[in-house]
Amino acid sequence: MPLYLRLLHIAFATELSVLTPIILLLLAVGFVTSFIQAAFQIEDATFALLPKTIAMVFIALAGGFGLVAGFEQLATQFIMHAPGLVQQSWY
Repeated sequence: MPLYLRLLHIAFATELSVLTPIILLLLAVGFVTSFIQAAFQIEDATFALLPKTIAMVFIALAGGFGLVAGFEQLATQFIMHAPGLVQQSWY
């Protein structure tokens, strides 16, 4: 497998592993909010959006569940493999 395809695979795997917990948390918050709205017949758009916004602020303040560390590892791997990318044939 060429180096650029291997790095692309690493990038997609890193993105998936870093963003999955955040997406699952927001999905759970949305599900609970919609369940409460359905149970009490609340039709307020603010009630649907506010819990997700609070969850995103919490995620940002908590460090994004290792988001920065995951992307830092990805950048380090790309920098380490840069000479190999420059020297290889792209055809």
